[in-house]
Amino acid sequence: MVSGCELGTWMVLLCVVHDGDKPRLAGSGGPEARFMLIPAGDCEIIDTWTVAGLRGTGSHDVAVSDVFVPESFGSGFTDPYVLPEPRYRIPPFSRVVPGLGAMALGIARTAIDTLIELAVEKTPQRTTQRLRENHGAQTRVSEAESLVRSARLFLFDSLARLWATVTATGESPMEARAHVRLAASHAASSAAQAVDLMYTAAGASSIYASCPLERAFRDVHTITQHHGVQPRVMESTGRVLLGLEPDTPLL
Repeated sequence: MVSGCELGTWMVLLCVVHDGDKPRLAGSGGPEARFMLIPAGDCEIIDTWTVAGLRGTGSHDVAVSDVFVPESFGSGFTDPYVLPEPRYRIPPFSRVVPGLGAMALGIARTAIDTLIELAVEKTPQRTTQRLRENHGAQTRVSEAESLVRSARLFLFDSLARLWATVTATGESPMEARAHVRLAASHAASSAAQAVDLMYTAAGASSIYASCPLERAFRDVHTITQHHGVQPRVMESTGRVLLGLEPDTPLL
C-alpha cells in the first residue's frame, strides 16, 4: 500500500531484487529490497483502501509491470551516503517511523480535548451530575494526560539523543536507533490507551460520527497496526537492548 498515491506524480515503491528467478538475499538473511522512484503514469493504482481508519490517506495498492528504472532512481538501506549533511546520516526508519508515533499522540491530544469540552455540558443519563464532576471521568482524563505527555517526552528525548550523536560523530549507533523505534511504538501504544480512556469516559457520545472521538478511536487503532510501530517491533528493540544483533534491516 502507498499512502497518498492518488495525489503524487511520482511513486516510491519497494521491490525485491532477484538473481534469476530467486530473490537475492541480504546480509540479514532476508530478501534484498530496494526503493524505486517511478513516474505515477507508469503505475496502476488498485482501489483496495476500504478500511476502518486513516481513510483519508488513500493508501491503495500500487502495481507496476515491465518498467525499466535507471540505477540512479533506486536506493537501498545499505547504500553509501551521498549527501554530507547530518540529517542524511540518520537511518530512514529512524526518520520516518517517529512520525507515526507523533500522529498517534496528536490524535490522542484531540481525544482528550474533545472529552474535556464535552464534559462541560454533558449530563449522563440517570444522573444530575455533569460529566466533568464524575470521578471516573476525572481519573480517566488524568491517566490519558499522563500517557500522552510521558510518551511525547520519551519520543522527543530519544530523537534528540540520536540527533546529538549523529551531529557530533556522523554515526547512528544501533542502541540509539532502537530507542527511537521503541519510543515510536510506545507512543502509538500509549496514544491508543489514552483514546480508549476518553472513548469510554464519553459514553454513547463516542459512537456518533459527529463526535471527534469516533474518528480518533478508528484512526489511532489503525496506526497501531502499521509495521513500523506494531508490538512486533518490541522484540527487535529488545534484542538490541539485551546486546543481541537486530533481527531486521529496518532497524
